[in-house]
Amino acid sequence: MIQICNLSVSYAEKKVLDRFSIELPDSGVVGLTGPSGCGKTTLLRALGGLAEPACGEIRGLNPEECGFLFQENRLLPWRKAEWQIADVLPREKRCQADEWLAMVELDGEGSKMPRELSGGMARRLAIARCAALRSRVLLLDEPFAGVDGERALRILGRLRQCAELIVLVSHEKSVLVACDRVISFGGPPLNVL
Repeated sequence: MIQICNLSVSYAEKKVLDRFSIELPDSGVVGLTGPSGCGKTTLLRALGGLAEPACGEIRGLNPEECGFLFQENRLLPWRKAEWQIADVLPREKRCQADEWLAMVELDGEGSKMPRELSGGMARRLAIARCAALRSRVLLLDEPFAGVDGERALRILGRLRQCAELIVLVSHEKSVLVACDRVISFGGPPLNVL
């Protein structure tokens, strides 16, 4: 079990998390949903050690065990698709980049540069790069933005094999229905509805 205890995170004067507490399972797929700006991304960033809380703690999760997918793809514009993956793989496994591309249905696209990919293809490449880290926990911020629904569900099914726990932020009902648990939020500050 992952315990978030009395966590507070602010940006300037805006309190996004205000002594926020919740328990999350340590396996399966957890979907976080709620209106834009309520604090879901800040919670995800705190789980991944990317947002420094003013107070509170997170128990049962080490940020070093987390792979993080940002809302932006953050692809390197000068690296081909296959090298976006190979760069995060151990040297002896770099030849497996094509397998990760196939997982997100980008077979045969390894030689393309990011500018040659559609928005949905670039998003899938970013997902593959995150999954290739083989982290125990995947923290995914709007992972399927620009990806059609059926393909998103197929990819989510494959991602389940890549990590013990997936925590994803999404507004897409088809994705949320496929999660093991869905938590709806309001805010700011973030609160469970």
